[in-house]
Amino acid sequence: MSMSSETGPDSPALPISRTRAILLLCGVIAYQAVVYWLVVSHPEGGLGEGLMAAPLLVVAGCALWRTPRGRIMLVLLCAAGAIGLLLWRAVGANSALFYPVPYLVVYLSLLWLFGRTLVRGRQPLITRLASFVHGGLPADITRYTRQVTWAWCIFFAAMALTSVLLFAFAPLPAWSVFNNLLNLPLVVAMYLCESTWRRRRYPNFSHASMATVYRAFRDFDFNPPTAGR
Repeated sequence: MSMSSETGPDSPALPISRTRAILLLCGVIAYQAVVYWLVVSHPEGGLGEGLMAAPLLVVAGCALWRTPRGRIMLVLLCAAGAIGLLLWRAVGANSALFYPVPYLVVYLSLLWLFGRTLVRGRQPLITRLASFVHGGLPADITRYTRQVTWAWCIFFAAMALTSVLLFAFAPLPAWSVFNNLLNLPLVVAMYLCESTWRRRRYPNFSHASMATVYRAFRDFDFNPPTAGR
């Protein structure tokens, strides 16, 4: 697949995709604003922690529901979560202590997703993704994509560490600004900075558009092969 292949301007699917993307973006912004407001205004109400955990539960549920073993694990996790919540409430623990958990799960899961592909015998995730889009990579691009995989690992580790430090030492509104309002903009900024640097460093390389990257992520198999190339 060529990285330069994009949907033409006359394609009827492109406006629909843009409309869906805009609606999704508006929904995400509204969701994060609501969660931020609940955390700051009603830190012990319980609704904020439920809304923060909801996307993670939906993604985990969709991923686990695909296989019989996954469905069993999903049931066990739901039961364990319900029991844990009841025990949490029974001992009278502060519900605000749950706030960092969903974000740490996301940051550390992404760190694991990228980092596990950097071990010996496996192909780095960004290298695999670029090969999936391109069908083949020059040696210098292969080295660069490995470095980018490392960069994303450092980024997610820094996000997790910053979240923990803000929760431990900063006021709750400051922590909420970072996790509920700035997390996605920081991810986008990281991607745009890397993309800009890549285009400057390799001007003769056929770079993928954001739409092509999105389609690649949508169709990509994130389960790494046991042996690298």
